[in-house]
Amino acid sequence: MRTLVEKGDIELAKQIRDFLAEYPNHKDEMKVIASKITDLAKGSAYLDFILDIQTKVHTTSSSVTSYKNLIRHGKGAEILGAKPTLTVYPLVVPPVCNANVEGLFRDIIQDCINSGNLTEDVAKALGIFEEESTTVLANGTPILSLKSMSGGHPMLHSKLDAYDGFEIWKDAGTGFVFNNVSNAADFIDQSPLPALGVELVWKYKIIYRYKNVQIGHWSSTISVAVKGNV
Repeated sequence: MRTLVEKGDIELAKQIRDFLAEYPNHKDEMKVIASKITDLAKGSAYLDFILDIQTKVHTTSSSVTSYKNLIRHGKGAEILGAKPTLTVYPLVVPPVCNANVEGLFRDIIQDCINSGNLTEDVAKALGIFEEESTTVLANGTPILSLKSMSGGHPMLHSKLDAYDGFEIWKDAGTGFVFNNVSNAADFIDQSPLPALGVELVWKYKIIYRYKNVQIGHWSSTISVAVKGNV
């Protein structure tokens, strides 16, 4: 599962606000040190304040520049109006926070991951779940390998990355047929082994799964010699 930290200033500020609003519903599961959440709330308030001031400064700067241009170049017989109003700070200003609010937010997200309780549903509720692009996932090709033999049974391996798992298709001599689905990187084929002393070649290929459907390209085929030993 991938987590999300918004890139834009306005988007990040909103994401942190939404996270803080939802976090109390999950604080016992996420186990983040309370002081970090307190610092994040302080940083959120000050970031919102500064972003608001920044917007007003930009607006004022544009007004002052236009007023200056009117003074210098004019527009026919147009008469100058009242001078632009400068940005002023409000009477109540939030406490100054520590620098690097985004870094603190990322640190808290990592704490949530480390808790072992950050499910996809919780991450979505907290606003930190990153939806994978199916266009990108559709280009994925799993790399299949034989990791080891476990009691004579092949253990197959492939990285999952952002996928939910992979389908295993097997050719035991009569063509490829569906064998199983693995939601872990390692898969042991528990099919009955051949008779004692008999050696067969099993072939495998896999394809990724995402949201319960096939996606991406088929892996290369690998062959495994399996020998009966019981």
